Amino acid sequence: MAGRAKGIVGIFGTPQELRDFSEIFFGSLTLALVYFLYRHFTSGIAKPGTTRFNLTMLGLAFWCFIGMVIDGWAHTHGEVDDSFFTKWHGLWYSGFTAYACYVTFSLWQIHDGPFPKTPSAIKQFLQGMPGGYSVGVTGMVVFALSGFGDMLWHSFFGIEGGTDILLSPTHLGLAAGLILSLMVPTMVAWHDPNSGQDLKSQIPIVFGLACAWSVITLFTIYTNHLTLSYVQMCMGKGCQLGTEGLEKGITAITFQSMIMAGFILFFLKRWKAKFGVFTVMLAVNGFAVAAFAQGELRDAWKHFMTPLLTGILLDIVYKLYGERTRLFAFLIPTVSVLAWYVMLVLIGGYNNLLGWTIHATIGIIFVAGSASLMMSILSETDSGIATSN
Repeated sequence: MAGRAKGIVGIFGTPQELRDFSEIFFGSLTLALVYFLYRHFTSGIAKPGTTRFNLTMLGLAFWCFIGMVIDGWAHTHGEVDDSFFTKWHGLWYSGFTAYACYVTFSLWQIHDGPFPKTPSAIKQFLQGMPGGYSVGVTGMVVFALSGFGDMLWHSFFGIEGGTDILLSPTHLGLAAGLILSLMVPTMVAWHDPNSGQDLKSQIPIVFGLACAWSVITLFTIYTNHLTLSYVQMCMGKGCQLGTEGLEKGITAITFQSMIMAGFILFFLKRWKAKFGVFTVMLAVNGFAVAAFAQGELRDAWKHFMTPLLTGILLDIVYKLYGERTRLFAFLIPTVSVLAWYVMLVLIGGYNNLLGWTIHATIGIIFVAGSASLMMSILSETDSGIATSN
């Protein structure tokens, strides 16, 4: 019995951990509830489609995003133990709860009828939602079920360690639900023919995309050149990996280039990017990269600089060559890899880059660019990259 009690404490946390989780989870939600009650009895809760609603939803999505990033940092830097109810989960789950409740309540406001309780009423409620919200509601359901399932999973099978944490079925469910939920600003705008006409209106769109992208960044940190350390990818003098480092590096670059190109090309299928939009998009994802990357927290800013420089350069390149669909698709990872090389020298101090041969150093640019070009061809519509708006 004593051993079982010890196991329960290990999974559900020590009394102090439970106290920390409760204070953060319920405390932050209480503050949010007070604010929304004030809004409700003064100006009213904003309805979907209004500017205030979009800004509020963006703020709550940012809360959820920050919670996910901090929890990811805690896991990748050994700041968690074998318990489920950690303070990191408290911040992340409270943000998601506030986000989900706000969207659900707002949708109920515009629902013509009583609160749905029966399956048929719920189906009618879902069918009556404005375009784009069904994706988010689906994600919220998946996330909630996966969160409860994660607690049960830990109870029966224990806490994952290392890369296993990124492959747990319940964690993958949380990732899928979070991606769909955070895509709400993007999918709502997709159904709005007047959306994305200026930079201000495009920021919520790319924020949703960047948040979804950041979830994938967390779940692929084991094959991301921006989160791996130098010694894991270097080759030649002073490195002990031989060609293994090179192979890991080129795999990571190609894989992450395809993910980045996928999100950018998805945006460009619907909108024409305003100058500055890629800087915002890459900066949001760069925040996640900095949190998930290996190394000390004081050095996290170094990992942020490559995505930031990439975003700035992509804005310039798009302004010059954005109308040339194929060329710009090829240049997306080209710019990213070159920005990474620059930061390896300027910030990392690696004058020989990774010690790769000239063939590999230059060749990976063409490999990554070709992978992005292939994605552009496969995802092409009749109009190609959007030229309207």
